[in-house]
Amino acid sequence: MANVNITALRYEVDFYQVDTSQYVGGEPFNAITFINFGTSVVNVENVTLQPNQQFEVPANAGEISTQRFFVNFGTSTTGNNVVIVSKRYLNL
Repeated sequence: MANVNITALRYEVDFYQVDTSQYVGGEPFNAITFINFGTSVVNVENVTLQPNQQFEVPANAGEISTQRFFVNFGTSTTGNNVVIVSKRYLNL
């Protein structure tokens, strides 16, 4: 029987809250999800999220991205609340 070495990919999940238009991301991540918990419409790049909608960018194991996303609330100043959930590897 052959010995098989398996290296486990360790990761953490980060949570961020955004209530103003800004770029997010840029740091290495595996997967990212944007959830609109606010009462206003928000655009993540060209994807429009109504209240309670989400936009997910899934990934396969070991994949890494450093893409930045622009979260845009337009002219809205109240009811803005997007939660960003990202998965990042610790040992890659």
